[in-house]
Amino acid sequence: MLETRRLRLIILITALAILLIISATLIIANSRNKISPKPSRPDSSEIESPRDLSDVKWYIKFSVENQQATAYVEEAYAPVAANGHDYFIGGVAMHPLYPVNNGGSPLKPVIPFNTTLYLKEPILVQGQEYKSFQVMDTGDIYYGLWPGSPYWLDIYFGTANYYNTLDANAFGTPTVSYYWIEEWR
Repeated sequence: MLETRRLRLIILITALAILLIISATLIIANSRNKISPKPSRPDSSEIESPRDLSDVKWYIKFSVENQQATAYVEEAYAPVAANGHDYFIGGVAMHPLYPVNNGGSPLKPVIPFNTTLYLKEPILVQGQEYKSFQVMDTGDIYYGLWPGSPYWLDIYFGTANYYNTLDANAFGTPTVSYYWIEEWR
């Protein structure tokens, strides 16, 4: 009978020890997480007001495939390009937005001045490869030369001299594919 009492006492102490260990573990775990049972309502100073999107600029990417490309040169004493600035290597002329014989202006190209055009394949101008060009001029104001290429490019090959003229003529009339990015209007 003494052994039975001792066995019961050992079982009771072991059970209490296990209960104490489990309780201590739960208390420690709860104190580390500090999870509140329900969310508290934020103070009005903590609430963010909706962002004003009126000053955000949006952009759109346009792309065209297989547009006609030509090359041109300008005399050294030629007036400025249609954008009002000097001609430069890396610049191109575009169709006007509307044909001049239908009331369009040669000062409004189909792609806005100073827009950068990114080509799929580079083009060699004066021995250097160009992967992008900037719209600086207008040309073919009657759309008669390339009616099937509304986004035709006329690439500036430099000041008119023997070699630049020869290069521009040798360029021919290949087709090009390119894209550009404009601010959403």
